Amino acid sequence: MDKFKFKDIMTYFLKTNVTGSAFRDLSQEDLASLAVLSIFDTKGQTVKTKTYSYEKPDGVIDASEFNITREEYEKAVKNISKQIKKEIGKEFTGVNIPSYDDMQALLKDDKKISFSEINLFVREGIVRADSVKRPDPVLIPEKTENNTKTREQMIQFLENVENNPASIEAMERIDAKLAEAQANGTVAFDFTGLTDDAQKEIDAFVPDNDAAYNKQDGIDGYQYNDDGQVVTRINNTAGVYEKYKYESDNSDAKYSEMMRYNGNGYKTEYFRRETLKDKDGNSFTGVVIYALDENEKVVRITYPEGAVYDERIDDFNDYNMFMQWLQYDEAINGAE
Repeated sequence: MDKFKFKDIMTYFLKTNVTGSAFRDLSQEDLASLAVLSIFDTKGQTVKTKTYSYEKPDGVIDASEFNITREEYEKAVKNISKQIKKEIGKEFTGVNIPSYDDMQALLKDDKKISFSEINLFVREGIVRADSVKRPDPVLIPEKTENNTKTREQMIQFLENVENNPASIEAMERIDAKLAEAQANGTVAFDFTGLTDDAQKEIDAFVPDNDAAYNKQDGIDGYQYNDDGQVVTRINNTAGVYEKYKYESDNSDAKYSEMMRYNGNGYKTEYFRRETLKDKDGNSFTGVVIYALDENEKVVRITYPEGAVYDERIDDFNDYNMFMQWLQYDEAINGAE
């Protein structure tokens, strides 16, 4: 085994980029995790270019790659710590590089070791979910009857609309189309079937509660499943609960669905990854956000930038904003 050098981390990173981040943004924990991978993750596929070829690692360490004695591994860990500390200074403290026994336990778990598993140990000292007491899952509160907007919330909504020129212009356009349709005895808008598919998914959404371990990040709390995926976030910043679903058990896979709930247990926003097309007809995966009203019905749809979508969406969003404005204005000003 060649002696580890700090530049080996960069070399490995450029070949694999298993972190999904820019190299300059890597934390000391990320660097330590990549250092371990750079030593042992040597197999993968051969990549050929016009001028040269190289072996691209597959991003995991399997048993055949971890063919090393305890003494050799302990020397490698000491060398990793020494080289990283030399490069980044005394900030490299409190980092847990897995021991020889930890690595063997990780291999025994699913026959391979990924970046996320090493990174979890480096950050939390956790090898496997069953090596610690499993926490009780965070459950969404039972729904209460009171899920209406408070007076303060309605006032805030009215102020947001009335102080936004784009919102005022949109509402004036909706008002004009409604008046024209009424005068002509026609229908101003037809939103038939526009939200049916998403609404069915929203109504049927049931949270996963398979909690394996907890993690705190500032004022926000997270729960992870056995695959190292976030299943629950207590988003104290926004004052909501978030529940995530995944189509793959790959720890690096992004969520396919996420639902936000308020403190009363009601669904407030639904995030879903969908296959979309841009103006050139190219397909891509993007997150579409469905905002919900007090009755958990879709009231606004937001598509990612660059996506082509049903032209009725803009009318749908503006129409609902206009109707909410009428409702809240009547509740606040009509009562005065």
